[in-house]
Amino acid sequence: MTRIVAALVLALWPVLAGAQFYPDYDSTTVNDFADILPPDTEAAIAAQLDALRDDTGIEMTVVTLTRQETYDPDATLEEFATGLFNHWGVGNAERNNGIMVLVLPGDRAMRLELGAGYGDAWNDVAEAVVQDAFLPKFREGDYPAGITQGVSATIDVIARPFAANSPPPEPAKPAKGSGLWWLWIFPLGIVGLIFGTKFRAKMRKCPSCGKRGGLRVQDETLEAATRTSKGRKERKTTCANCDFAQTAILTIPMLSANRSSSSSGSSSFGGGSSGGGGASGKW
Repeated sequence: MTRIVAALVLALWPVLAGAQFYPDYDSTTVNDFADILPPDTEAAIAAQLDALRDDTGIEMTVVTLTRQETYDPDATLEEFATGLFNHWGVGNAERNNGIMVLVLPGDRAMRLELGAGYGDAWNDVAEAVVQDAFLPKFREGDYPAGITQGVSATIDVIARPFAANSPPPEPAKPAKGSGLWWLWIFPLGIVGLIFGTKFRAKMRKCPSCGKRGGLRVQDETLEAATRTSKGRKERKTTCANCDFAQTAILTIPMLSANRSSSSSGSSSFGGGSSGGGGASGKW
């Protein structure tokens, strides 16, 4: 009997040795397995990602793990992130537009993984976001601020432009002798983008008085999107400098057919995949 068991172990060993073990997700928005996010920060990030999905149909998720070696010590960070992304099936199965932010505080490493639909052209943009938005706060040990800032930047300079079919921004030439090319990838500066849609609205000129800094945007959901119907929301834009007021009714995309609403507590990803695109960072 002992010999039979030993023979079975030997026969299965190549399969077991090559197996990859990934954690199961509890949420399609934030899975803080490393326990580095305060509850209020986690809730705020989850709300951002829910809004992104409702507005654009893009699934973006944040996952923190203490160390990679617990799950797959032999893989590179890039291989592990791609494997986890595909194991969970982040993003729409047809558009492959998902995004994963993987943070490993014990390894002092992170990966911004992009779905296969983005293509190589977006990798430079992801590199800029990692270097300029995530890593500065990570180096200070402030993970909540780094993840909050990085998620906002990712949404504003990758997810929403991609959803709008905008091309990735071209990097401008760096200063002579400077190797920090990512500091120049956005001529207007990535810092101005990380504060989101409402910040950008404030900086636009009012179409009535022409002044900047006065526009205010407020969204209200009228009908939530479901798996069988689109939703609607009302966007009110007003100006604090004059009596300008504008109301628009916007469409909220349908939820993916194989994903239920996050409020149900039983949501799942849409079956998307990644080809290994994105960017990594260490601190």
